Amino acid sequence: MEIALKLPLYRALMLAVVLQFMLITESRADFFKYKDNSGALIITNRFEDVPKKYRNRVKVVWDSELEAKDPVARRRTAAKEEYERQDAAKKVQQEAEEKKNSSKKGKMLVIELDENTGQLIRRFE
Repeated sequence: MEIALKLPLYRALMLAVVLQFMLITESRADFFKYKDNSGALIITNRFEDVPKKYRNRVKVVWDSELEAKDPVARRRTAAKEEYERQDAAKKVQQEAEEKKNSSKKGKMLVIELDENTGQLIRRFE
């Protein structure tokens, strides 16, 4: 009974590991380049788009120029840069606020009344 229970669990674990590796390879940004019978150079980012008769001619390339020409990749890169810029601006603002507040940390606000002039005197001690 215990062996029968361990075997499906082992298979499920192995299936999860295999699926994880498949997802990792799918997320890579490789380009597949090949020439068809007419000599035209064809570039795609999906191996499934390559016809079976040309798959033995495929070369896997990573070309930053190709990525720069891809509108989806350009938008993704621009969005990432904008997010990083906003994040950096928030950090600078937080540091400025912390610096401003740190000068008052550990100090007590003392308010006194000047008996001669009747003015309130405020100071940190």
